Amino acid sequence: MFLIKRPSLNFQKKTYYILIVLLLIAINTSAQNDTLYFDQSWKNTNKELAIYYRIKPLKIKTKEAIGYKIKNTDSVYSIKDYHLKNNKLQFEGFSTDPEGQYLVGKSKWYDENNAVVDSRDFNNKTKHEFPKWPILFVDYKIATKSQFIGGLEFCLDCENKNKLLIGAGFGVTSYNNIYYGLPDLHLSYNTEKFWFFKGGTSDKHAYLLIGVTIINLLDLGFGYSLPFDNNKLPVIKGFTFGATLRFSSNQKVYTQIKIM
Repeated sequence: MFLIKRPSLNFQKKTYYILIVLLLIAINTSAQNDTLYFDQSWKNTNKELAIYYRIKPLKIKTKEAIGYKIKNTDSVYSIKDYHLKNNKLQFEGFSTDPEGQYLVGKSKWYDENNAVVDSRDFNNKTKHEFPKWPILFVDYKIATKSQFIGGLEFCLDCENKNKLLIGAGFGVTSYNNIYYGLPDLHLSYNTEKFWFFKGGTSDKHAYLLIGVTIINLLDLGFGYSLPFDNNKLPVIKGFTFGATLRFSSNQKVYTQIKIM
């Protein structure tokens, strides 16, 4: 008859401790594999050099996440980024890819104090959207003669801090006490650094202006006008001063000034 010796209590405790340690190591390894670290430029790096980190995104049903369906997209990824310094939220939003390159729905960005610094709604219900409600503009220029123009502008991409505006209008100018109609078509690039670059044309001349913009509400610039035909009136030629005033209910048209 053989007797099977029962393991001692100390042996059981040691076994439990080893299992617990192995389990903790496995959990820690899994957590590290599920965490991505980024440097200041949002390039992948290791934890020692990181400024931000992201926990592996989870998939959520599209309609449940953003409130509407997207063609051929059953689920989206819930993206959450954090400041490594204090583990506070830096970004939250949804993306059709796990890398967070193609955002959909509402997204928010936060500073280190958890204050919202930016928020956007990436509406992908349709592939191409017509620009939002137009901007009313009033324009004054003076070269050889004064020109008064009014019309509409569209903000081609108001989600960006630098605004690209396309506009069309109609105005008048006088030459030898005769008034002439003056159509206008222009493109204006207004930067967040309060500079703008504008190029435009009428049926009589073309012009370029460079200057400063006051939150895109008022543009003041200098440039040059070149007539298409020096023999047909009105001849608009030479150094040009221009001022443009904008009115819009779309607040994204205007540069937001941050008060520290």
